[in-house]
Amino acid sequence: MPENLISIIMPIKNAEKYIRDSIQSILNQTYKNFEFIIIDDGSTDGSQKIIESIKDDRIKFYKKESAGLIEQLNFGLGEAKGEFVARMDADDTVSPEKLEMQINYLLNNKDIQLVGTNFTFIDENGKSIMPKKLPEEHRDIEFMMPFIDSVLHSSILTYKSVLIDSGGYDKEYYSAEDDELFLRLLSLGYKMHNIQRSLYRYRLVERPSEYYDMQKINYYKCSIKYLDNHYTEKTGEYYLRMGLLEYYRGSINKSREHLLKSLKYKGIKRKYFFRYIPVTFLGDKIVNFLRKKKISSKVNSYFNKKFKYDTYNISGSDVKK
Repeated sequence: MPENLISIIMPIKNAEKYIRDSIQSILNQTYKNFEFIIIDDGSTDGSQKIIESIKDDRIKFYKKESAGLIEQLNFGLGEAKGEFVARMDADDTVSPEKLEMQINYLLNNKDIQLVGTNFTFIDENGKSIMPKKLPEEHRDIEFMMPFIDSVLHSSILTYKSVLIDSGGYDKEYYSAEDDELFLRLLSLGYKMHNIQRSLYRYRLVERPSEYYDMQKINYYKCSIKYLDNHYTEKTGEYYLRMGLLEYYRGSINKSREHLLKSLKYKGIKRKYFFRYIPVTFLGDKIVNFLRKKKISSKVNSYFNKKFKYDTYNISGSDVKK
């Protein structure tokens, strides 16, 4: 087994309900050579007491003033001593073999710099809700990233040098700091991969609506920047991806405009248009209502079963200019 040190960074805030299980799932890893950097961002509950009750020399606990997630992530990155860095959220758990599988993958695939995993949604009581399959290969991850989360941030393992050299987390992109980081890494030429096993359990916890509003705005902002910089000229693939970005993160009406423009180019995979263009004629108000009522997710499920493909697993097209 390799001897490379992994630094696991986990900011927390008021996580007493879940923190013990989360920490224990890391301490139970089959890969033992890690340091566990836990940063308390001003908790007012019993989180600190629980953490300090767990005795393991690999835990490095920091109690800091409330500075926010992004500041604490950058702090943890600065404290990390490992060649590799992993992330962890305080209300989630991981499978025992996660780190071992990830580090072995990176060491055996030198062309890949960041590896995530598939995961399973769980409820507040830890009950499994549904598994989530993410795109496996870098080409599909890159294609999807501007409009659909195609790597789970809290599941990643990467080289510390990748995060340091790219500048760490950007405070300008509150609640979308992971999306902005991934798009920046892609723009710098780093390659990603998702292990096709559910090695992470992601707890669904409701957050204030303001958080999701800001996430949508900042995700859209960095995605527009990425696509405009990625294409030196406006090709069929540019319009296709802009249409999908507007569909998921922006304006339904603009989505229709971009998707119709992309149809003028050869190589478009027409099945996507039977899925997306009819919906765009409903307009923003109706589509947003359907999303709010979770009706759109049921439609996605129907398409998955009826046509045997995942509407979220969108692979890159061979669109020609």
